[in-house]
Amino acid sequence: MIPEARIERPESLKELAYRRIRDRLVSGRLQAESVYSAIEFAQGLGVSRTPVREALLQLAAEGFLDVIDGRGFRVRDYSEKEIRDIFETRRLIEAYVVERAAEGLGVPELALLDRNQKTLAERGRGDDPVSFLETDREFHMSLVRRSGNELLVSLMDRIRNHIAIFGLRALSREGRTRQVVAEHGRILKALHRRDRAEAVRALRDHLLATERHVLAR
Repeated sequence: MIPEARIERPESLKELAYRRIRDRLVSGRLQAESVYSAIEFAQGLGVSRTPVREALLQLAAEGFLDVIDGRGFRVRDYSEKEIRDIFETRRLIEAYVVERAAEGLGVPELALLDRNQKTLAERGRGDDPVSFLETDREFHMSLVRRSGNELLVSLMDRIRNHIAIFGLRALSREGRTRQVVAEHGRILKALHRRDRAEAVRALRDHLLATERHVLAR
């Protein structure tokens, strides 16, 4: 007999640990120079060591952590080539979605981007780079989600997680938050005008500037 409704499997301890540790990682709450053990995380999360170690190994397999033999795990130290590869992939994806979006964004979608821009400017005047980076992320991800391509969304989400790890360093440079706000404003103006070529050009300039600031750390 076929049951009336599928029984949902509860989230495992490993999945919970993975999400909690990943959130700490991409929000800059883990020190790049420190080595962390599974026991430390297990005690902090109030769970056993095994699911935490499995979560840490998954994050290492995804390229977010380095395994330090016999000691634990450390936040990934990205090489210059790895950073360039990440930004190259990001430009390819975002240029495509912005080009598609430029002529098709409706009034409600543009209003949402306008509100994001206002929030970004407000947070840029504050002293909370994590919330600023989260607002920046939402601006870009909202355009990617509009493509309707779930694979692109998944790829960009992974890319943004990598960028969050080293992106905070770029924001620490004097005046960079103001520049980001201005660069987003240029993209947004082009989208309002439905100027596809200028929107793509403004996006590329923004991402190239961000890459330069990251590499200059």
